[in-house]
Parts: sequence; structure tokens; C-alpha cells
Amino acid sequence: MKKIWIIGLAFIVFSCKPQTKSQIEGEKIKHYEMESKHEYNTLVTKDFEVFDIKRFDKNKDEAEDYIYTLMDGSRIREFGYKERGYFSECSNGKSLYSVGKAFYANGNIQAKGPKFKDDCEIGIWYEFDESGKLVKEIDYDKPFKIIIEDILEFLKKNEADLFSDFTFVNRSFDEKTKKGTWNLRYRGKYKENVGMFIVEIDDASAEVTKVIKILGKEGEKEIIFEKK
Repeated sequence: MKKIWIIGLAFIVFSCKPQTKSQIEGEKIKHYEMESKHEYNTLVTKDFEVFDIKRFDKNKDEAEDYIYTLMDGSRIREFGYKERGYFSECSNGKSLYSVGKAFYANGNIQAKGPKFKDDCEIGIWYEFDESGKLVKEIDYDKPFKIIIEDILEFLKKNEADLFSDFTFVNRSFDEKTKKGTWNLRYRGKYKENVGMFIVEIDDASAEVTKVIKILGKEGEKEIIFEKK
């Protein structure tokens, strides 16, 4: 079950300043060849799992959350309802990748897979029917030319703190047009500019197509580059 993450969508309603005449040049994202399989695909297996409903009901708080920490430092957040099913999110402060899981109301696993931080679904996700039978494997990386490692190198080059809550990565793929798009938000720099940025990247060409700088707390923004 695909979760829709809406962080950052409010940016579309912010006011814009007109582009300056001294337009900066765009750039292409460098593609890094992987010598081995992606690290995050080792975080999840296709094994059947069951959500411990009794433990959850015993330990959940008033917000219907149960949060605990494992011996390796991983933070587990469980939440959900008997009528709608249950969810768990596992993250570790030492890793940029997390694992999301959804369970049916009977506790049987429904879907699971890796994410970049808590935002962007990546890699291979497994889906199960209500009896626990594996029915589908979805590779969310398959439609894209750019890989997450390419994006991380771009962010590091632009002095973004990858672990910061201000750093956000999302991507979308339109099945009709076969067009993939990456959207980044981070605090750092872009060329000679320093500040908070929203960057749009075309997946097919690997080109930066739009760069927006957030100017203040009220959300005012300035387009510093847009490919025509």
C-alpha cells in the first residue's frame, strides 16, 4: 500500500519574485554506476510477518502510537486501528534509509519495503493478500534512470545535511507520458547562492530544470533558474 507523502506541497501556493536578468546556468546530474546492489534492498525480505496486535494495544499511547527502540538503536513506531489495519516504521539515526510496513486488520503483512528517510519509497516492495500469500513485487527504482545515490552526491556537493529534517527527496513517474521527475528540498547552496532551495530534475535528461530559493519565513520565493 503506497503511502502518499505531502511534505513540501504547500510550496506551490507561495508568492514568487520575478526572475533576475542575470540567469544562472543549469547543470546535469552525474550518474554513478553501482558496483553492487543497493544497500536499502537488503533491509527487507519477502518473508511473511504478523503484527503483534496484543502488544500494540497494551503499549500504545493516547495518540494510538507505540514507539520503542531496539538494541541496535533502531527506532520503531507502530500505529493504526483495528478497523483500518496497522503500520510500522523502522528508522535508524545512522542510516538514511528506513523500512515501512503495512498490515491488514487481522495482523497479517500487507506490504513492506524501503524508503529514503521517511519520505520516498525506493527499491523493491512486497505486497501480500490477506491470507499472507506474496502476490506482487514492485521495483520502484525501475522506471527511473537516475538512482538515489546520484541524488545524494548532488546534495552533498551542494552542502546539504542529508540527515536534516530540512532535506527532503521525492520523485514521481507519469505512466502516460513516461516522464520521471525528482523534487528536492534542502538547506545549503546552489552555485553561488546560499540558502533554502527547491530543485526540480528531469529524470530522462538528468538535467536540473528549475531552482527556487526560499527567501523568508513567510514562504516568499525566487526562481533563480528555469529551463525554457
